[in-house]
Amino acid sequence: MRSGNRIGRWLAAALLALGVVVAPGVAAAVDLEPGDTPYIGSKEGYGGTGLFPIWSNGSPTGDPDYWAYCIEQPVAAMTGLVGEVDDLDGYLGDNYFADPEVQGKVFWVLAHSYPELSLQEFGEAIGVPGISRNDAIEATQYAIWRYTDLTFDASWPFESADSEAAYWYLVNGANANPGLTYDDLEVTAAIAAPGSAQSADSLVGPFVVNTNQPTVSVTVDPAITVTDASGTPVDTDAVADGQELYLDLRGTTAEGEATVQVTAAGTSSTGKIVSVPTVPGTTPTAEDHAQTIILVTPSTTRTTAEASVSWTALPVPVIGTSLVDAADSDRVLPFDGGVVVDTVTYENLTPGVEYTVTGELMHQSDGSGSGITGSTTFTPDAASGSVDVEFTVPTGFAGESLVAFERLFEGADVSGEPVAVHEDIDDEAQTVTVEEAPVPAIGTSLVDAADGDRVLPFDGGVVVDTVAFENLTPGVEYTVTGELMYQSDGSGSGIVGSVTFIPDAASGSVEVEFTVPAGFAGESLVAFERLFEGTDTTGDPVAVHEDIDDEAQTVTVEDAPAPVPELPSTGFGVAGGAVPTTILLTAVGIAMVLLNRRWNASSALAHPDARRKVI
Repeated sequence: MRSGNRIGRWLAAALLALGVVVAPGVAAAVDLEPGDTPYIGSKEGYGGTGLFPIWSNGSPTGDPDYWAYCIEQPVAAMTGLVGEVDDLDGYLGDNYFADPEVQGKVFWVLAHSYPELSLQEFGEAIGVPGISRNDAIEATQYAIWRYTDLTFDASWPFESADSEAAYWYLVNGANANPGLTYDDLEVTAAIAAPGSAQSADSLVGPFVVNTNQPTVSVTVDPAITVTDASGTPVDTDAVADGQELYLDLRGTTAEGEATVQVTAAGTSSTGKIVSVPTVPGTTPTAEDHAQTIILVTPSTTRTTAEASVSWTALPVPVIGTSLVDAADSDRVLPFDGGVVVDTVTYENLTPGVEYTVTGELMHQSDGSGSGITGSTTFTPDAASGSVDVEFTVPTGFAGESLVAFERLFEGADVSGEPVAVHEDIDDEAQTVTVEEAPVPAIGTSLVDAADGDRVLPFDGGVVVDTVAFENLTPGVEYTVTGELMYQSDGSGSGIVGSVTFIPDAASGSVEVEFTVPAGFAGESLVAFERLFEGTDTTGDPVAVHEDIDDEAQTVTVEDAPAPVPELPSTGFGVAGGAVPTTILLTAVGIAMVLLNRRWNASSALAHPDARRKVI
């Protein structure tokens, strides 16, 4: 038992001290554990009582992390040095605080006083709104000494009625309560991150909160809505022990990470004691130590814990294509066009959601669009699969290489941004080649219209050039023009002909007639032909056959017969019975001509192709 004289001497000394007011700092402090060496600052409050600021890192830098009250009234206090944290079993004093029942009373006082409560909270609790900080400190310190160094209520020299009212609130409350244990003062807050892989566009979780407090608060960095398992937002300022939390990432696609922090009011350091040496740097002992103090956590201090999570990006839809000729599945299309099919493979689509694929065939030569388009709308029943898009290639693309460019849209609206694109002008799997168009060609055979041979009488006639053609477009109008050329020098004869026609097949023939007048006896004439599309023959022909040495294009005009010479007169008169020489020669010439023609006729019967000149 402590003597009354010792108490009186302490009270007299206490009245001589002055206090300095400093507001407790706001911090998320690290719990102090046995063996830690915090720094003890100068006492604050009225002269006879006070509150010690404590810095957990051993240096008085910034605001204090904790505060402490004295639990050994008669022992001299030491400040401006470091003490050593210990649990209750390491208490070096010999007063009533060693009694667990007294410890419970002191713990109750600490938990219901300042600075464990804010001044406002404390004032409201005791019915003294606006109580001063020094009055709150004085009341609390007297209440603690009431149990650690006395067994009765002393006549404390209260500085104010507010202080006295606060004292009786604390003592009466502690007396009425069986007391608290250290476990009651402990503050726990923990959060466990999800144990499975997470991805975007989902509820990421669960995060599991554990605490011994009624509720804790939760924050997320970066800010993300916190929900329950059904996606319903939760009150993040009132999260209970065991509650499962989720981050609402629905509608997102990118990868990311976040940190979830749980925060509880207070720390587990309240109620721990600090043994203080009498000489800085020495170890306090039961025989030699300064005033032992007990830690209290300020109302603004928080216990925090955090857990981080990362998530992968939502799998992005991708497409690939394979373009083939619908007729034979190769990548070569006939010159006059056809149907091609692009098989579009897809991955990472959402089953049950409608999509549309649109495509256009592009000129590989310059990357420009051909105007040939196709599309299909579908609803996949799996994330991966394929659909076909058809393109109809009309005539007019002969010799071109066409590349399918495809775009995938969600829904039927293709005016927005596609969810996937496959556009590679060099992709062979997307490319078909249209064959070169067959080149129109012509060949000719020129004959005498009268007898089908290639020899024309000296005085002219009609020749027919049969023009054979290939690779024309059925149903399209063409014109063949021709001229008979002198084989001797390749010059034109001025003898021309033409015909306009519409073929019903790619190959066939037409005839062009030429009328050869007199005056070409002895000449060889060669037909030069040109084929034009349409009736306009002023442009470039689509086919030409002009070979001056081609026998099949050549007819020969016979030489003209030689003229009959006149014979001189004999001088014989008709009357005298003499025949004039000119008459005689004329008769002989006629006879010879008739004989020659008879011979030619006979020879022609035996040799139809043979011709003989008239002598």
